Amino acid sequence: MNTIEQPKPRIIVIDDNPAIHDDFHKILVSEGDGQELLDAASAFFGDETPPPTASDKLDVQLDSAYQGEEGYRKVRDATAAGRPYTLAFCDMRMPPGWDGLTTIENLWKVDPNLQVVICSAYSDNTWGDISKRLGLSDRLLILKKPFDNAEVLQIVVALIEKRRLIDAASIKREALERTVTERTKHLREARQESEQLLESIDSLMVGTDAAGIIQRWNDNAVAILGIPADQAIGQPLYSLPIQWESADVVDQLADSLHRETPTHLETSFSDVDGTLRIVSFSSYPVLEAGFRRGTLILGSDITEHRLLEQQLHNAQKLESVGQLAAGVAHEINTPMQYLGDNLEYLNSKFDKLIGYLESSTQLLEVADQSAVSPTLVAELREKAKRLSLKSLCTQIPQALTDSIDGVEHVSRIVRAMKELSHPGAEETSAVDINRALETTMAVSTNEWKYVAQIETDLADNLEPVVGYPGELNQVFLNLIINAAHAISDNTAGGSVGLGKLTIRSSQHDGFVKVEIGDDGGGIPEAIRSRVFDPFFTTKEVGKGTGQGLAIAHTVVVQRHGGKLSFDVDEGVGTTFVIELPTRGPAIAKESAIRDSLAAAVGL
Repeated sequence: MNTIEQPKPRIIVIDDNPAIHDDFHKILVSEGDGQELLDAASAFFGDETPPPTASDKLDVQLDSAYQGEEGYRKVRDATAAGRPYTLAFCDMRMPPGWDGLTTIENLWKVDPNLQVVICSAYSDNTWGDISKRLGLSDRLLILKKPFDNAEVLQIVVALIEKRRLIDAASIKREALERTVTERTKHLREARQESEQLLESIDSLMVGTDAAGIIQRWNDNAVAILGIPADQAIGQPLYSLPIQWESADVVDQLADSLHRETPTHLETSFSDVDGTLRIVSFSSYPVLEAGFRRGTLILGSDITEHRLLEQQLHNAQKLESVGQLAAGVAHEINTPMQYLGDNLEYLNSKFDKLIGYLESSTQLLEVADQSAVSPTLVAELREKAKRLSLKSLCTQIPQALTDSIDGVEHVSRIVRAMKELSHPGAEETSAVDINRALETTMAVSTNEWKYVAQIETDLADNLEPVVGYPGELNQVFLNLIINAAHAISDNTAGGSVGLGKLTIRSSQHDGFVKVEIGDDGGGIPEAIRSRVFDPFFTTKEVGKGTGQGLAIAHTVVVQRHGGKLSFDVDEGVGTTFVIELPTRGPAIAKESAIRDSLAAAVGL
C-alpha cells in the first residue's frame, strides 16, 4: 500500500465575476459529505467503480484570479515553485485586461500541460476562432454558462485524472529519457573503449562487410601493407595493389571471406621498396543472428620473426656441429692414423726398393754385354731377400688401397660436415632423402657406434623431395642423436650391450616416409604431449637445449607442409615418423588449404 501522501490537485478559476468564484467554491470545496461529487464520479467512471464512501471526497485546492494577467502570474509562480495547477477555468470576457484566448495562450507558455476549461455565456468566439488561435488541443474543453454542477464535477474528476496520468507519463518519460541518456553514454563510452582497444592492437586489422568491401583499415595495416586507409576503405580486398608472392593468395583471401570458420594463411609480398615481407593472416567471420555480417582479418609482419627463426635454426645447427666435433675428430683421426702408418711403411720400403731397382738396372746393362758378373747376381739376390720382394708385391698395393679408403672416408666425413653445417638456401631444391640420411649417419657416427648397431632399410629409386636440404639434414641429425642418447641412457652408455637404431625410407603416393627408431625404452607418457614444445628437455644441463624436436617440427610441418609424429612401444622404444610431400612446400600448403576448404563445405 502506498503510504506517501499525494499533494492536493490545484484548480484556479480566472473570471472577473466574483459570483462565478463562489459557485465553483460551492461545487468543489463546500463542506459536507460531498455526495454530489461522489455521485458524479461514479456516473463518470461507470458502475464498475466501488460504491462511494465519505472517505472518497474530492480533496482539491481552489484558487481565484479576477483578471487574465493575475491568473497568468499565479500559474507562472506555481509552476516555478514545483506546485503547478492541474486545471484552470477561464472566462472569455474579462475587461479591461486580457481576454480568455490571450490568457490561455500565456498560460500554456508557462505550463504546457495545464488543462483548461473555457467558461463563457457568449458566442462571440466560434470554435473555428478558438481553434485558429489555440490550435486543436486535447488540453481544452468548453463549458457554457450557466453550467450544471454535475458537468463541473465530471470535468474536474476527468481532468484531474488526465493530468495525473500526464504527469505520471511525463515522469516515466523523463526516467526513460534519463535511462536512455545514461545507456547511450555507457554505449558511447563502451564504443570509445572498444575503439581505443582496437587501435591499441599491434596487429594488422582489416574489417570487411559481407560483400568483401573494406570497412576498417587500421594504422598497422597502413604500416605493413603500405596503403593509406582512405585508399583502402570502400574497396574490395582482392583489388588492392599488393604484389603477393602468387596470384593464388588473392583467391585464398577471397575464399576466407565466405567461410563460416576461422582460416589462417601465411604468405609473402614485395613492399614499395621491393623488399620481401612475410605476413601471417587469420580470418574470422563476423556473425549476427546466424547471418554473416562481414569478416575480421588480423595479421602480423613475421619477416623478422622468420629471420630470427632461421638464425636460431643455424645456431642450433652449429651447436649440433660443435657437439659432434670431438666425435668427428675421432672418426677422422682413425683413418688418418693408418693412412700415416701406410705412408711411413711405403717410404721406408721404397728407399730399399730403390737400391734393388738400381742393381736390377746394372744387371740388365751387363746382361746386354753378355758378361754377367756372379758377384752382381749374388748382390741382387741378397737385396731381394732382405727386401722380401714377394711380400712387397702384395703389401704395397694393400697399403695403397687402405690409404685410398682412408682418404675417401675422411673426404666423406668432411663432405658430410660441410653439407650439414651449410646455412641452407632460401630457394627449394630436389633433395635426395637417402643421401641426406647417409650424410647425417656419417657425421653422427661417434654418437651411436659405441651404444648401438645401426640398421638401415633405404628404398631404392626414392623420388626426390622438393625442399630445403640443410633444414632436412638438421631434422634427421636431431632425431638420430636423440635416438642414440635414448639408447645410451637405456644401456648405460653401451656397457650392458649395444642397442639398435633403425633408419628406413619408403616411397608412397605423393610423399616420402622416413622412420627413425630406437630401443631406448620409449618416451614416458607424462611428457609425450610436450615433446615438440620449445625449450622442453629431459636431458641434463649442457647436454640439450630443448630446441631439437621443436625445430624439427617447424621444419617438417610449417616449412615443408609435411607431418611429424611418433609411435611409442611402451618399455621398448620410440619411432619418429616423417612424411614429406614430394611436390614441395608451397604446393603442399596450397593443397592443405584446398583440403580444408573442401572439408568446410562438405565436399
